[in-house]
Amino acid sequence: MPLKRSAIQSLRRTVGDSNTLTDPEDLYVYSFEQFFRQKQYPRLEAVIKVNSQRQANEILRLVQKEGIQAFKRSEGEGALKQTTSKAVILIDDVEPPQLEQLLNQAQRKPENSELEHEIQKAGRGSFRNYALALKSFFSHLPSQKCLTCNACSGYCPVSKSFNNVETWSSKGRALLTRALSSGDLPPSPKAIDVVYSCSLCGLCFAPCFEGTQVRKAILDTRHRFAQKKQAPELFKATAKSIHEVGDPSGMPPSKRAAWAQQLPQKGVFLPKASVLYWAGCVASTRTPNTAKAVGNILNRAKVDFTYLGEKEGCCGYVLIASGLWNEAKENALTLIDRLSQTKADTLITTCAGCYYTFTETYPEILGIELPCEVEHATQYVERLINEKRLVPHDLKWSATYHDPCSLGRHSNVYNPPRNVLNAIPRLDFVEMPLSRNRSRCCGAGGGLWSFNNTVSTNCATERLVADVVPLGVSALTTACPTCHINLRNAAARQPHGIKVYDVMEIVEAATS
Repeated sequence: MPLKRSAIQSLRRTVGDSNTLTDPEDLYVYSFEQFFRQKQYPRLEAVIKVNSQRQANEILRLVQKEGIQAFKRSEGEGALKQTTSKAVILIDDVEPPQLEQLLNQAQRKPENSELEHEIQKAGRGSFRNYALALKSFFSHLPSQKCLTCNACSGYCPVSKSFNNVETWSSKGRALLTRALSSGDLPPSPKAIDVVYSCSLCGLCFAPCFEGTQVRKAILDTRHRFAQKKQAPELFKATAKSIHEVGDPSGMPPSKRAAWAQQLPQKGVFLPKASVLYWAGCVASTRTPNTAKAVGNILNRAKVDFTYLGEKEGCCGYVLIASGLWNEAKENALTLIDRLSQTKADTLITTCAGCYYTFTETYPEILGIELPCEVEHATQYVERLINEKRLVPHDLKWSATYHDPCSLGRHSNVYNPPRNVLNAIPRLDFVEMPLSRNRSRCCGAGGGLWSFNNTVSTNCATERLVADVVPLGVSALTTACPTCHINLRNAAARQPHGIKVYDVMEIVEAATS
């Protein structure tokens, strides 16, 4: 029977409104204890998220006085067998999994399956097939391992900002995308909020196994929202800014090329060249020192290159990430025309998001190929160093490197940034324990930086405090301007004296 209003009010007074979960989205997610099982629990009237066993016991005493049957999630099926009522309360007293616990465990690396081949075939040149993506996700789960594991919430850097409520975890989002696709749940403001409160980092289940498609299922769900005009207004405004001025934040084109005025050629570039430098929106206007560093490095290596300046525009990463794929394709076709006019055979970008967009999402989601080879700046500079066209000098710094999700997990570019840093004499490079494919996300990707900046900043702060500060380094470097900004802002709030740089800024300092 439904809970009395007085009982709900008592529960909220005890654990707070945000921990008293009665929304359909919460009840749906919590009705599944593990992915490989059908709904396990009787019909739930509420889920109570607690932060200690003391609080859990307090809730049990409270509901018993109200004549309500409840059981703890931590007690599993043993507690469930004792339930006799059709309507019960679930007390979520389970500790979320910690990424650090799996540092020394071997990873499972499944081979590509036929489903993976089907997904690639269906996705290239067409919108992502949701059913295949989620089917692949479930097929890659090792059933026996998952049925005995209590960590299937996933390793989500975002969920901590929501008190680790399962709805906001990797598992919760996967289940919601399934419910929204099947019609088990209708679209709602909360469902939209949950689906967009994700950095699309892909870390979800990386410590357990690779090859999952949760991120792509979320992308497809966002696209479904966009098709129904249900995408958040923020991203609709972003799309308008990109269409009108070529910048997600609406920055006028006149501001875009200001950094180039500090180069020896004073912003004067040949209309055609074999190498095109793509600075990107964020580096051009928010981390201009990075854009300038690349320009100086190319000049010092005597590379003939060009730059589109005010006509550069936006790669459209945020359009794809937010589900606005039609707008993304229109934008991409415009860019292709501009790129073709330069006759460049190589495009270099220092932006991990641009690199990932051009090399992965354009062909996979939009069905578009660029008319030139695309290299991340770290890849290109690595080659310049190997060819002795760029010779770094001593730099007595101690630094660590943060893998951007778009460059690392999504594009499999791990070594070039490290090789570049290791090529600098006297630079003390220290690796973080959580690095490469297990790198903790800074929270800046997937549109989260704009959609919920507080959550994004929380992720960056955790990355800095938990992973960087213990190393005792003076510098944190990365290869993505969005990561750079988010980590820099987090560092400004912490009294540890850690400076944040792009890898290209360090190379510039070592070659001046």
